[in-house]
Amino acid sequence: MVVEPSTPPPELREEFVRVAHRVVWCTLATVDRRGRPRSRVVHPIWEQRGGDLVGHLFTRPTPLKKAHLARTPFVSCSYWDPAHEVAVAECGAGYADDEETRRHLWRLAEETPAPLGFDPRIMGGEDPLDPDITVLRLTPWRISAGGKAWRRPDR
Repeated sequence: MVVEPSTPPPELREEFVRVAHRVVWCTLATVDRRGRPRSRVVHPIWEQRGGDLVGHLFTRPTPLKKAHLARTPFVSCSYWDPAHEVAVAECGAGYADDEETRRHLWRLAEETPAPLGFDPRIMGGEDPLDPDITVLRLTPWRISAGGKAWRRPDR
């Protein structure tokens, strides 16, 4: 069953975040210029803000990824574990390269207990403003977890 209020129901947001943060790593797919999917494994951290859900991850701004997101600014994030617990977020995606967001995610990654939290220097940057890394913001228009789903009514 898919529900369509303007924001995800709190219990679905909480279930999605519970699964995502327990599994930690997700498969993120972008779309290339020919409409073909391209997947990679990433490590987002999700936050509930007001009734919304937003994810952030550090990434290297490769020419391929930049081209994919410039052409099609949407991604699919899929979490799965061997017990078949699944959480999926279909998202708008864009670089959030402002200093405030970069510092916020750096602190969040450092201060959150492992395995969700980590030393962000493993991405190759020495500090949150290092040009070798950037932040990708994920804004879900559809999420599913625990057999329930939500999508933004305008999608």
